[in-house]
Amino acid sequence: MKAVYVPWLHMHQPLVWYNGKLMSNLQKMLLSKDSKESWEAKLMAAAYKNPAKYCLQLSENGYKPRIMLDFSGVLLESLNEMKNELKNVDVKGEKVGDIIEIYRKVMKKYPETIEFAGTAYSHCYFPATPEEDWEYQIEYWRVVFKKLFGEKNLNRVKGFWLPEMGVPGDEEKLAKLISLLKEYGYEWMILPIEALQGEKQLGFEQRTIITSQPHVIKARNETFPIIFRVRYDFIDQQAGCDANGVYEKSVLASKIFSAASNKPALIVPASDGENGNVMMNEFFPSTFVPFFTKKVDSHVYSMTVSEFFEKYYSVKGRIEIKSVVNIVPTGSSWIGSHQNWLSGDRRLEIKQKIEKLSADFHKILKNQNANKDKLEEAKKVLLLAETSCYVYWGIDYWFDQGEEMIKYAKKKLGM
Repeated sequence: MKAVYVPWLHMHQPLVWYNGKLMSNLQKMLLSKDSKESWEAKLMAAAYKNPAKYCLQLSENGYKPRIMLDFSGVLLESLNEMKNELKNVDVKGEKVGDIIEIYRKVMKKYPETIEFAGTAYSHCYFPATPEEDWEYQIEYWRVVFKKLFGEKNLNRVKGFWLPEMGVPGDEEKLAKLISLLKEYGYEWMILPIEALQGEKQLGFEQRTIITSQPHVIKARNETFPIIFRVRYDFIDQQAGCDANGVYEKSVLASKIFSAASNKPALIVPASDGENGNVMMNEFFPSTFVPFFTKKVDSHVYSMTVSEFFEKYYSVKGRIEIKSVVNIVPTGSSWIGSHQNWLSGDRRLEIKQKIEKLSADFHKILKNQNANKDKLEEAKKVLLLAETSCYVYWGIDYWFDQGEEMIKYAKKKLGM
């Protein structure tokens, strides 16, 4: 009985308007006169650095850490733009420094330790984002990642994270999304277990068997390998689960899964990497470091998801999976159905404005005489306007930010 534990951290920070300037929300928080807010921003900055910092330290000491990460393109750009400012940010006696540079260092010296997954550039919620813009969101993230980390590291990006884990249930839309992911070289994606048809009727052991292995989803003529994130009631990464807890739950999963397969059980807890005290202060010293220094053995160990596929589910260089599952027709996200994202007058109002903005952009795009450079600039702002935070968080501050971004995009389009 064996288990493969794969910690996954999702990172995102939107852009905001502050004193008439467009900047990262992280920068806005650092500049805040509210000492609590500015201190939290420092902890967030350190949290963005932590995966690289701890992977480097462990690797230099002879250990073999593994972690999955996804950063929105907006956040990657912001961290790069803030590199000089972050050099002066002190957290517990240590300067945060140039975060992008430390990732470059780890990826060059110990490339096997960190596997990045691709995602959308601006952290858009795919099921409610105009389909015409899906490709832009996928493509522009890759442009940003390549610019910062190079083509070699981009070619290592095989998995995909849907922002808010929002998966469309409509077969046509799902088939289109799968087709796009394949077109850009993606080989698998991670989904919430809540997206599985019939998930609510599953017992504990059935659910464990399903989350312990990869599957294939089908939509029209498209198929695509997927893995499921384990539920928070199994390993609640964001609320806190120490190395002992991770080990014990991994052993439990391996025992249950051994009744269904002779392959190792796959355990992938995935959560925001910068939200809350646990992720900012406790996860790495209490879970990550002790696991890789004291808990790894012949029964419970770690590798990245793509390594797992290659070792246990690859035949002649191709992923081969027998289990086929269906997605709920209503689609899903990390907090359940799309209704959680689409209800409420103001949400719908901003969603409609974004849809019109996108439609206007595509009309202008068809004009052969349009200025290509200006259109490219307008396209980027359109993608920013589609950031999930503005539309779906249900807070006036973020709705207002969304309205400002839509106005800015209209200005760029000459409207």
